[in-house]
Amino acid sequence: MIPFLHPNAKKISLRQVIILLVILSVILLCCCPFATAREVRIAQTELKPTLFTDEQGNPAGFIVDLIEDLAKKEGYDVIWIRGTLSESWDRLSSGEIDLIPAVTVTSERLKMYDFTNESVMSIWSQVYARPDSGINTILDLEGKHVAFVKGASSGIGLKEYATKFGITATYLEKGTPAEVLTAVSKGEADALVVYNSAGQEEMKEHGLTATPVMFNPANFGFATLKGKNPDLLKEIDRYIAAGKKDPSSTYSMSMRRWYSITAEEIIPAFLWWVLEGVAGLASLFLIMSYLLRREVRRKTAELAKQNEELVRKNEELGAAYDQLTAMDEELRQNYNELRKSESALIQAREKLNLLNKLTSQEIKNAFFKLAGYIQISKESESFDEAKGYFEKEEIIMQSVQESLAFSEKYQTLGINQPRWQNVVFVLLNAISHLDLSSLNRTIDLPDIEIFADPLLEDAFLALMDLIARQGEVTSIGLKCRKNPESLTLIIESDGQGIPAEEKEKIFKWEFLGKSGTSLFLAREILSITEISLHETGEADKGICFEITIPKSEYRIVAQKNERLDSYPSNSSG
Repeated sequence: MIPFLHPNAKKISLRQVIILLVILSVILLCCCPFATAREVRIAQTELKPTLFTDEQGNPAGFIVDLIEDLAKKEGYDVIWIRGTLSESWDRLSSGEIDLIPAVTVTSERLKMYDFTNESVMSIWSQVYARPDSGINTILDLEGKHVAFVKGASSGIGLKEYATKFGITATYLEKGTPAEVLTAVSKGEADALVVYNSAGQEEMKEHGLTATPVMFNPANFGFATLKGKNPDLLKEIDRYIAAGKKDPSSTYSMSMRRWYSITAEEIIPAFLWWVLEGVAGLASLFLIMSYLLRREVRRKTAELAKQNEELVRKNEELGAAYDQLTAMDEELRQNYNELRKSESALIQAREKLNLLNKLTSQEIKNAFFKLAGYIQISKESESFDEAKGYFEKEEIIMQSVQESLAFSEKYQTLGINQPRWQNVVFVLLNAISHLDLSSLNRTIDLPDIEIFADPLLEDAFLALMDLIARQGEVTSIGLKCRKNPESLTLIIESDGQGIPAEEKEKIFKWEFLGKSGTSLFLAREILSITEISLHETGEADKGICFEITIPKSEYRIVAQKNERLDSYPSNSSG
């Protein structure tokens, strides 16, 4: 019996009271488990400055600030479980931990895990490399070694992204971001892919810069095992949502501390959808670029096959040619035309490769600019400010689309062998694509055929298009001039001409005309059969294109007793 309950008990000592209170406290604690703090086991991965281990070996970073603040408010006892991302996913699956922070949602992960609905922050995957890497688009990763953190969606997404373009790269999976950085700095890998939230200072310390290759915009959040801890996810959602609205909250202050941005600078909903749309269009154009490059490779193979056939026939005819007599003129002509076709084929292959190179470079430059504007758009403080950048992005994408359409149009350059073509007939077909009904047209030519690539009509179209776009044009004329070893076709007009300092600029790759016409390609098409093209008009007297054709590349078809001898000649050549 307890002493003080006995009727004959003496005065209770202070020591007995203290012992009694301790016993009662223990009994209350055992009977009231709700009074203890809830234990929450959270994965501690390495993703500085989002979540990492500091120099003292303690958890640190943006996520730690949020979790510790939430734990104080909700009475959680947080236990950080250190490990790689891959190890943490395994621990979550087995129930060893309750939560993984700073992860993204994927269709595969949704089968096993539940995620928070409120985004902690908006991120995307980005490729980093040395400044001289030459990596500007996903196409530049062909044959490269790329490192990423094992289990990270950024690495998984890169594999899927590269597969869409048929890119073959070697992938190195590492346990931590530090190991990934080391792999690139030591030359084991050419590039790495991480979330853009990774420490920029560390990238600079390792001599790495962000490339324009970025993809998979997503939201950072928390994950639990499917069906487990739904109340925990709801509390985190509520906490994050409230923190974004309060500039003085731990969320807002930590955002400024670790990322030097305010909560308001996180991508707003309207901008997020726009950026996803831009990324989608960019991917579409890259796919088109890849398909074009594949088509060029296929057609180059066709050219090689044709070349082999021409070489074989050339050897056969060469042997026969040595036995020819003056009575074998027809066979001699066939032999000469075959030699011309062989020469044209070699020229065409070189020009097709040049076209592919120029197109690829233009697309790379366009996407480099596009990536810059996207980055600026994300930092816009209002829709009106962002709208201006969207318009510039739209112009860039339009230019890429035009370049791809242009390249697709001319990808058959040199594929088909050159043939004899009637100048007047081809010119009239070219003019039919333009509205020249208000202009006077004069054609003073014999019936001439020239040996040229089948794209001759496109070359003439480019010439006529430039003339039509000059101001004050009322007439167009076509005539010819005989030279000792060549023939010059002259296409001229009145109205405005081309200033002397711009006569070669109009033949540059960058100078595109209406509907993708190009004097650059016009000159390339003609040069396949050694035909030259120049503009020789006076600036104040109109345009004058001179197309000079070697003697072996033109012939006169006798009709109505027309003779080339009756046309003006240039005895000096």
